[in-house]
Amino acid sequence: MKRIYVLMVSFLCSLVVLIGCSAPPVPPVQENTTEEEMLTKQLLSNEATSEYYRTMLPYKTSPTRGLVYSRYSKMKNRYDIDTFDLALMRESQSYFDPKEVYFQEGQILTKPIVQQLLAKKMTAVELEKELELDPDYVDIGLNPANDEIINIDGIDVNPVYLAYLLEQNYVVQSEDETVLEGVTIGLALNPYQTWKNELGYDQTIVLDENTLIEKGKEIAQRVIDILRTQEQFETVPIMIGLYIVQEESAVTPGHMVAKTLVGEKNSQIKNWEKVNEKYYLLPDNNTLAFDSNLSNQFSAFKQVIKEYYPHYYGIIGIAHFMDDKLTNLEITVNIDFYGLAEKLSFHQLLAQLIPESFSPEYNIDVVIRSSEEIYGVLKRPANEREVTLKLTSWE
Repeated sequence: MKRIYVLMVSFLCSLVVLIGCSAPPVPPVQENTTEEEMLTKQLLSNEATSEYYRTMLPYKTSPTRGLVYSRYSKMKNRYDIDTFDLALMRESQSYFDPKEVYFQEGQILTKPIVQQLLAKKMTAVELEKELELDPDYVDIGLNPANDEIINIDGIDVNPVYLAYLLEQNYVVQSEDETVLEGVTIGLALNPYQTWKNELGYDQTIVLDENTLIEKGKEIAQRVIDILRTQEQFETVPIMIGLYIVQEESAVTPGHMVAKTLVGEKNSQIKNWEKVNEKYYLLPDNNTLAFDSNLSNQFSAFKQVIKEYYPHYYGIIGIAHFMDDKLTNLEITVNIDFYGLAEKLSFHQLLAQLIPESFSPEYNIDVVIRSSEEIYGVLKRPANEREVTLKLTSWE
């Protein structure tokens, strides 16, 4: 067995340096004078998120905050909830320049409005009754009515296409006010349709992705029609992004499939741009078939860890591909330690293994954790040899 020598003293010294280099805290908000108020609107530029957008402080949360966890949302996979937001930010860069505008959570759509948008359309009978009570009522439900039935592989279902809707704002600071320069609306589409079998139990059937995308495009045009009736959305450019969610139990997120921009004062979607994004699990036969080189490198990496630390209890990887090219590989190693020396040794082993195991063009993140806490994160940027380590729990 190949022996790996741990330079403990040197490694401890490097840990002290690494820990001492953490980012400084954001200055506290002052509330007294106009000058101090302007200082709170400083721009947050974080290297960890530089590929997305800067954010103005104080940070303003959306009025729809938390709605994704409610009964109105069909987005149930915990990975989707984070990935959807970031994917929209990434694709928004095609239209809203990160060097010129700043990200802000959606401030215009309210919870009641988004709840209505996510709802099913009323049937003709239901709408007639509602109009008797309120002649000005407008039904803005984006999902099919209860009496709309489609057939999937011989099964009749009442579909729910739209799982969730998310608003993002892109703004500039003009003197003492924030000016809206663009809006992104994300439509999370649901392929997992439910129906009741002859015993009354819920069953799930998967809708074809191409069919779902076409339905998503129809919903997108309806969204534009609705938004353009509102003063805040009348003239602003609006990007629409289509995202397909994963099933609740999946350990990988869903993916973006298409995007479009409706220019200021325009109301018609003219064309769509395909987004070729995929997530693959490692180890997995689908990943082996798609990228055997990556899959084999991961297996070799896992085998060395098993050889030196047989008590680890899980290593998985999630590979992110854009246009069939790996953009990031995130590996999670689950392990328990029984002393500081073992922790140090294990982290140094991985720091050595990462550049030895994986192709230099891969961007690698490795998270080392137990079932209760994260010990450290190792990063190796693409085309760099050096591995950096950030310790998060080290007692």
